[in-house]
Amino acid sequence: MNRSGMRFIEPPQPDDRVVAAEIDGQMTAEDMKAVIERLQAIVDRGEKALLFVDMQNYEGFEFGVATEKLKHIGMLWKALDKYAIVGASRWMEIWVDIVDPLTHQQIKHFSPDRSDEAWVWLLATEGKPGSV
Repeated sequence: MNRSGMRFIEPPQPDDRVVAAEIDGQMTAEDMKAVIERLQAIVDRGEKALLFVDMQNYEGFEFGVATEKLKHIGMLWKALDKYAIVGASRWMEIWVDIVDPLTHQQIKHFSPDRSDEAWVWLLATEGKPGSV
């Protein structure tokens, strides 16, 4: 039995568009379901979500996480406006550099010492150039 490695955290200022989590260990399928549920609630209100994930102690994910993402790929594609990733390993930074230009979402990686800057960026209201 895997122990959940994720917990939801509160943003530094209230914003009902924010889904924020800290991953300490391995992310489980149940964790992903909980994130999807929160994102879906934002979409159901006709809004786009702001996602903040602190991955400083990330140790991977169960296969079920990928399955959950695939089941909800359409909603996930539409749901996100901005995605701040803090403290992940170098491969995640490279992934962000590759994926960000290909999506309508804004995705940005921040080093662990720039967590406050990640929040400022996430909560700022400017949109991605060329996005609608």
